[in-house]
Amino acid sequence: MHREQLENNRNLVLVGAGHANILVIRRFIVKPILGIRLVIVNPESTVPYSGILPGFLAGQYTKRELLIDVASLAKRAGARFIRGSIFSIDTNRKTIEIDRQEWLGEKSITSLKYDYTCINTGAVPTSSFLSKHPHCYSVKPIRELLGSLADIDIVMGQPGRRLVIIGGGAAGVELAFAFRQRFGREVEVLMVAKHPFESDPGLKPAAGIIRGAFDDQKINKIEGNSVVDIDQSGVIFDDGKHISADVICVATSVKPPDWIRRSGLETEAGFIKVDSHLRISGVTDVFAAGDIISLPDPRPRSGVMAVRAGQYLTRALWSWLSGGYPTPFRPQKNWLTLLNQGNGSAVASKYQLAIQGRWVFRWKDKIDRQFIDSFNSSVINTEKAMRCEGCASKLPGHVIERTLSTAFEDATVDIESGRTRFTSVDALTYFIDDPYLMGYLSLRHAISDIWAMGGTPSSALALVGVERADNPAIEHDDFQQCTQGIQAAAAAYKIKISGGHSMALDQPFVAMTVEGYADRSISKKGVQCGDLIWMSGPIGSGVLLAALKSGLPVGQAIDAWLRKAKCSLFEASQIAVALDAHAMTDVTGFGLAGHLREMLDGNRSGFSWHNDIPVFDGVKECLEQGVISTSFQDNVRYAGKIGTNAPNPVVFDPQTCGPLIVSMPESRSNQLVNQWSALGLRPSLIGSVTTETS
Repeated sequence: MHREQLENNRNLVLVGAGHANILVIRRFIVKPILGIRLVIVNPESTVPYSGILPGFLAGQYTKRELLIDVASLAKRAGARFIRGSIFSIDTNRKTIEIDRQEWLGEKSITSLKYDYTCINTGAVPTSSFLSKHPHCYSVKPIRELLGSLADIDIVMGQPGRRLVIIGGGAAGVELAFAFRQRFGREVEVLMVAKHPFESDPGLKPAAGIIRGAFDDQKINKIEGNSVVDIDQSGVIFDDGKHISADVICVATSVKPPDWIRRSGLETEAGFIKVDSHLRISGVTDVFAAGDIISLPDPRPRSGVMAVRAGQYLTRALWSWLSGGYPTPFRPQKNWLTLLNQGNGSAVASKYQLAIQGRWVFRWKDKIDRQFIDSFNSSVINTEKAMRCEGCASKLPGHVIERTLSTAFEDATVDIESGRTRFTSVDALTYFIDDPYLMGYLSLRHAISDIWAMGGTPSSALALVGVERADNPAIEHDDFQQCTQGIQAAAAAYKIKISGGHSMALDQPFVAMTVEGYADRSISKKGVQCGDLIWMSGPIGSGVLLAALKSGLPVGQAIDAWLRKAKCSLFEASQIAVALDAHAMTDVTGFGLAGHLREMLDGNRSGFSWHNDIPVFDGVKECLEQGVISTSFQDNVRYAGKIGTNAPNPVVFDPQTCGPLIVSMPESRSNQLVNQWSALGLRPSLIGSVTTETS
């Protein structure tokens, strides 16, 4: 345990992972501040770098090159990473309300205390057009545009289609170039600019070059006309003219997000007023940056300005938090504008000068790659040893076996008045640094033992161990978030939390004792020769969590896994009961092979693996890089001969919130697969039970 962790007494909360805040995170990795715990709030684990978005759309960069992995940065910084969006901030109570709806599928607002905070969330589109056309998309937020890209590709995949870009600033110009390269010359690309290029100071020197490049690439443009409305088939201009469009992209100005209004902050035209130190007006402990702010000496909103603010904050915040007084933020009045033409050439303009050429693109490419590469784990070295947490932190199976033998079930079983009653206990150390999600997933993980025996969970007790801190307010905040997560999970899984206990210690964890019942239960010791073994979903969470802890950029894969991890398997287990499955268990810390071994122990049967073991997105790539959980070798030993000839090393990977595995006669397997599939699961055949000699 590092001494810094023991002396945590103040929270620095970074809300939003815009360009400014990710620079602060990187600085914290290299130079943490004694006594400060870093907390990061962002809707997803990755953020796109706007500087290479046009190049990505044009096919010059991969998605991996486009995205900065915030979850990986947070892990290397020793920071809390909370997946959510700001709902409001109360500067008097020093609390931030976090909306987790995107993760849970239902409204869930939790509170987070701060001592200092820096907000860099980004603004939102001003356009009211988006709902009027079936394929109208805003450029911001970029992650939503990326999510719609597959639909745009389908629509524009036919010759003769027309794509209209509304907005003639730098973003609109680069989008026009990018989409021309993406879709070729068999479709029309039309850019509509409210004003001539000369009205934009950043574009004015290059206006002639841009028009010439548009002509060369057969990009159509309309300058000096406004789009005032959109209908189902196209755009409507201020002079009443209508132009049809198959896809519309809106790259116009932005407006303040609603959370600013809800928070009652001092604003100018709706944007947050900040002072010369980027502090919110009238508040000394709240900083803000990016396109949500209004500077004392106004500047155009741009990625360049956000990066400059981040560079300033990496000095100013460290000075404030160390008791100093930094110099004011003095943003430049003129900066270099670089426009990617999508074809290997670029345009540069500053002051009254403008040039274009392939060498300009190479220059821009070098700048962008240096910025992205500066966040790679190979560049930022923290030299911290890695040990896996979650279900990978349990004692090895052979150690438990030596003490308890193999005669232990997922839960204790009692028969009362003809009904089977289960009691189970499970615990998880923090594998993600979000107390709310840890509370939620710890209950989900513990309940799985009841589902795995065909039972219905009814009640639970919780033991919450928060990370020890010098400041009791930090411990209280962690405890509150964790218990809120447990309560949210209890509501989702229809289980009562009867009580619990708490403590503060160096290693945070959550333990749950769960009770349940069943009229018909299933043991894991009932497999029969000829049975097929089915799994309810993919595996590989241990590999992903090991990669995350190692600093690899797997944030997107972690996000995708987390969305699956919280899903209930109650209905899936009840289907197995109704179909009279011979045996059932869940895949957890001992891995798929280890839990199969437990199912087959004492059976005198063999096992034949199926060739394909389904894994989560990103697992294959991690395995190819040699990433394994720290409990991998122990699981190989525990699995014994069952692991022989396994088609994929992932069968030894410890799982948190893992899938069910069911032993089912072949005659009823189709019913199981069909009914599981109807629930949205991805059932897969793992193998078959054979005679020992075969």
